[in-house]
Amino acid sequence: MNDLYGLPDLDDLDYMGDTVSPIQAKAEDTVEMPFRFDNDTLMASLKRIYGGRLDVSSEIEEGMWQEVYRILSGASDTGLAESGAAVSTTFRQKTAYNTAAFSAFKVHRMQNDIAARLTDSNGVLKPFEQWLNDVEPMLGHHVGSWLRTEYDTAVIRMHQAADWQRFEEDADILPNLEWMPSTSAHPGADHRIFWGTVLPVNDPFWNRHRPGDRWNCKCWLKNTDTPATKVPDGGGTAKDRPAPGLDNNPGVDGKLFGDSHPYVANGYPGAEKAVKRFMAEKVKEGTVIKVDYDSGRELDNTGKFLLDADYGKRLKTSVRADMTEVEENTRAAKALLSSFPKMNIRINEHVLEEGHKNPEYTINGKVADRKGIMSEKGIANAFQKAIKQGCEAVVIDLDMNMKDMPLYANQIAKYISRRQTDFENGTIKECYVIYHGRAVKITLENISREAIMKEVLTIKP
Repeated sequence: MNDLYGLPDLDDLDYMGDTVSPIQAKAEDTVEMPFRFDNDTLMASLKRIYGGRLDVSSEIEEGMWQEVYRILSGASDTGLAESGAAVSTTFRQKTAYNTAAFSAFKVHRMQNDIAARLTDSNGVLKPFEQWLNDVEPMLGHHVGSWLRTEYDTAVIRMHQAADWQRFEEDADILPNLEWMPSTSAHPGADHRIFWGTVLPVNDPFWNRHRPGDRWNCKCWLKNTDTPATKVPDGGGTAKDRPAPGLDNNPGVDGKLFGDSHPYVANGYPGAEKAVKRFMAEKVKEGTVIKVDYDSGRELDNTGKFLLDADYGKRLKTSVRADMTEVEENTRAAKALLSSFPKMNIRINEHVLEEGHKNPEYTINGKVADRKGIMSEKGIANAFQKAIKQGCEAVVIDLDMNMKDMPLYANQIAKYISRRQTDFENGTIKECYVIYHGRAVKITLENISREAIMKEVLTIKP
């Protein structure tokens, strides 16, 4: 499989210690993968290739492309959220389009790698199970270790791209950039000569060297008004050059992976034409990210939900949400999201059902409603109304009417603990309490009065 680049086997290489391409790279060991390539999609794609229903030279297998693009766009969203920088919709559209194109180049490489193993040495088509067995190691790299390295790098590069957008915007106040040391447990030696370098944002040095120009590099930049230093000596040897595919500045061109990447620069015959055709037919420029033209805000891929500027896909608001309450619902949702980094919230469409409103939220797949109580005694009524609405979770929003009142944790604990039966019978699975922009979570595991009071006290200013 590595003959295309004349590279040694992946397992013979130390990704962390060398400047390598992703064809060689192995991701850092972690407890769990941040994504899962859908096996049903992969199997359907493999059957299409095996059955000769795809010209692997001139076409792109759409199912595999959708999975690769989903995973890498998720990495992009994560990097953007980590940066916290405000990025224009236009730049997001550019980045998404380029990520879609890179995903197509990756799939072209993958489909050709595995198609090359379809026949035996006599040119006879192998039995399907034998072929699957033969290409399993390839797929392990393509949708496992290689994709993991690309995912991790995309997170870092999108973070840096968003940062760069902010650096350029703030250059009149903070005109210089400082190269900060790597946060990696095992930083490479090659970037050490650049640590502490301070140069103007527009200095040509940043065109040649930047954090993120090596696979999984965890160096970073910060903008500063500290005086500029000299350009460091060294960095001109072959080993100090950026890795192929990382020699561009994603903050300028919106490409998380540059055109020198082996998938692009050294692809199979027909790769460029196949990708160009696929993009023209399936992913027209400017349409990867949908925009609500009334508000100018980004939409999800269904076109039915607005994505939040701060939290992206973690906070989706129905285009038909109750506009009279969307501001308060968004405020409370952001308090929850900032307190629970793995949470996702959807603000639902406004519908009247049997004389009452439908629940406002879907929190991590659970139906929920926000209750802005006037006093602690309102908790009982809040639970009753939430249950009547079919909720699995209830959000006690103290900030709506009680933000300027003292936090009486013992009273809140008393009234929530009285709803223990709701938790025990599974009617209510979660209760959230919001105060001063922070939130805590109550479940069956901590439903005792003492445990609730302990939780609530953690959000007391």
